[in-house]
Parts: sequence; structure tokens; C-alpha cells
Amino acid sequence: MRVCLLTEGTYPNVRGGVSTWCHELIAGLPEIEFTVYALIGNPSSGMEYTLPPNVRRTVVLPLWGHERLAEYNHADLRSLGRRDRVALRAIFLPLFNDFLDEIVRGMESANPTRLVTIIGGLYRYFREHDYDWTMRRQEVWDATIHHFLASAWHARFMTSLEAVELTRSFYRYLAPLALEIPPCELIHTSAAGLCGLVAIAAKAVRGTPVVLTEHGVYLRERVLELARAGFPYSDRSIKKNLFSAITRATYAASDVIAPVCSYNSNWERFYGVPESRLRLIYNGVDETRFDDRESSTNHPTVAAMLRIDPLKDIETLVASATHVRNRFPDVTYEIYGPIHDYPYNERVCALVEQLGLNRTIRFRGSTVDPAAAYADANVVALSSISEGFPYSVIEAMMCAKPVVATDVGGVREAIGEFGSVVPPKRPERLAEAICELLADPIRAAALGKGARTRALQFFTLRGCLASYRALYEELTTAPHEAHIA
Repeated sequence: MRVCLLTEGTYPNVRGGVSTWCHELIAGLPEIEFTVYALIGNPSSGMEYTLPPNVRRTVVLPLWGHERLAEYNHADLRSLGRRDRVALRAIFLPLFNDFLDEIVRGMESANPTRLVTIIGGLYRYFREHDYDWTMRRQEVWDATIHHFLASAWHARFMTSLEAVELTRSFYRYLAPLALEIPPCELIHTSAAGLCGLVAIAAKAVRGTPVVLTEHGVYLRERVLELARAGFPYSDRSIKKNLFSAITRATYAASDVIAPVCSYNSNWERFYGVPESRLRLIYNGVDETRFDDRESSTNHPTVAAMLRIDPLKDIETLVASATHVRNRFPDVTYEIYGPIHDYPYNERVCALVEQLGLNRTIRFRGSTVDPAAAYADANVVALSSISEGFPYSVIEAMMCAKPVVATDVGGVREAIGEFGSVVPPKRPERLAEAICELLADPIRAAALGKGARTRALQFFTLRGCLASYRALYEELTTAPHEAHIA
């Protein structure tokens, strides 16, 4: 069986929870041939993983950092490269205008089934016609700006520069449709985002079965990112509509949506996914690697396993340390994980300095032995403002450690009764829950033992892989429609 695994900003170029899931999925299903189709930010991103031997091919598409797609993807631009003005006007522009119509009209008004058909038509067009030439034509720019300014709101508030920058963005966002979809029996997308364009096109044109595993809720995280970045309102509004429309079209094209927690399925139901296409598959960890071992720490220790990124809200974690240190002066916070956002890392380091926590908080970077890091902690903490079903929580549970985490995504669902959940962005509440466990080591140890029992029941890697293996077999042996009507 050949499976094409779609990723966006994660595997194999960035470490994190989604990348861990991708790597363990591939390595755990050695009988399946995988192609990894990765959308990355720019061409400078290097490989962070040694790919398992059953990865037969990788397709890497940088969305930024190049002037022409052929600079990095010449082998996959398998169109005839035709530059045909008649086809541009007769085929491409009607499809593109329909696409823009779906985007500009609003988040809740777009028609996902229609969008699936449109995206399939755009993919067919780019099999024969030059992507760069098409997307840079004056007619395409005129069509894009016309749709933006057709809205009374955008016509009043969008500047010419904003319109130009948005038009340039569409050249980048639609780039996945320029590359040939690798031959496969099944498409598995790890997000309902831009990488989902490949899944949508494969479903519309080839009838390929599609599985979507939604980790963090892609749409929610993009909306948070747009708000945080401070983009102008018109820019934010149109990009929010774009991501919403693509998310809903990915849902429409997917035969099965396998959320990693029940929390995610609430979003999917809200966007019209019927219960019959939802299949909950929890993330899992290896219970032999993440084991219950003795701790060597001789002072109160709080561990956190996360990437340095605004969604992890490390500022709240840092601020909580001031309260915990007041009660436990010798406490240390051991923070493990790579730097994903360097400006944010500088902000966090400045806060540590400002609060006088240099001796309390230690940034350890990435670790090849997270189980040892968990073992040396009394409590494991997570301060995120958005999550799916975080590995750091279930790994800590499998290591028999009590977890204190913010009540986001599937965190409460994972922890159950064997830890504490607190509101996000409330450092004093996070600190209070941590202090309760540090002050009562017998209770903390009992919660940790219960957490491991729960993880062994619901969150093993073996069970997770068995579910995906069965799902792959089910979808590749069942008949499927070649097109979505």
C-alpha cells in the first residue's frame, strides 16, 4: 500500500507533537510505503529527522523564499509549461473567480462542496499550464483586487498596498496545486490547512480516499496567529475566510476525519461533518520507553516539554515560577524544547531576567531522552493557550508523573482525575496547582501512578498504530466515488 502523508510546517523539518506523531506513524507501519509531502516556510529549513526506510520519497515545497517554484521543485512541476492566453481566459479565470468568490464572501457562507470541485479544476489546469506565468498575469491580479474591493467594507478600508500584498499571498497559498500529486492509494493529511489542498485535489480528480488527522484545530490556531501578528483588518478578514474555506473543503473531501481527541470533533461537527465520518484515535506513546522510574532529584522540580512558541504561552509558565518560588525557594523549572520563534524566545528570556528567575528557570533545549527529563521532575507543567492532544501530557502520565496544565484542547480529556487543569493565562492559578502537589508528595505520587494506569489503558502507541492500520485497510478496500458532486 502506498500512502501520501501531507504535513505543514512540521515533519520532517520541525520538531514537535505533530512531527512526533508523523515519525511514529511511519516507523510503526513498516509494511506501508510512504511519500512525505511537506509544506515548509522557506527553503533554508533542514531535516530534523532521519526518515524511516519505508519513506520512499519526500516532496518538499517551500511556500516562501523563492521567486519561482521551479527553483526548488522543478522535478515535480510536470506540466507542459504552456503559456496559453486563450486557456487562461477560458479555463483558469472562471475557476479562479469562483475560488475568490468562495473566499471573499465570508467564513460561514462558503460552499465547501463547490470549493472542492473548483480546487480540482485548478489542479487540472496546472497539469498543462505554467503556474508562475499564470499567477503573475495582469488578468489574475485584476481579478483578485476586483474581488477584494467588491466588498463595501474592503473598498473603504483596504489600502492599495494591502491589496497587492494579499494578491501576492495567493500566489504562495495555491502553490501546492502546481505540483504533481505523488501516486498513492490513500492520502493522509495531518492538518486541514494549505496542505489539505493536495488532499482536496486528489479526491476531486482521482477519487483517492482521504484521511484527515486533526491535532490542534488548524483554523483556531491560524485565527489566533493572525490576531497576534497585528495584520490590518482587511488582510486578517480575507485570510481568515481563506483558511476557513480550505478547512471546510478538506472536511468535505475527507472520507474519515480522525481527531486525536473528542474536543476537536466539536469543531468538526460545528462545520457540518456527520458523525459517520468521525473516528476518534488518541495519540499514543511507547510504554517501554516512557516508564515509571526512580527520580534522582533532591529539590522541588517542575518540568515542561514544549517548543518555544507563543501558542505555548511560556510567559505564563515563567510568571508562575515567582509564586512557586515564594513557597519553595529552591524550586527549579526545567524547560525542554527547541526554539520555534526566536523573537518570542527573546521576549521570554527578557521576562526571566526582569523577574529575577535566572537561577530558578533553566532552558535545556531539545532532549533525546524526554523520559529521563520527566523522571527527574516532581510535577510536569503545560501552559498552552491552544492544544490538540499534547504528547507532553500523555508522556508524563506514562512516566507516572502528575500533570498541571491549562484547560485547552484535549488536555482535560487526557488527564482525567490524575492531575490538575487550570484556566489559560492565569499564572497564579498554575502556581497554586503546582504548589499543592509539591506540598503533598504522597498524593502527587499516587496521582502519578493513577496517570500511568490511565495511559496504559487509553494512550499506548501500539493501540494508536493498530487503529490507523485498520483504517488504512478499510479505506483502500472499500469503493469510493471519483468525484464529489
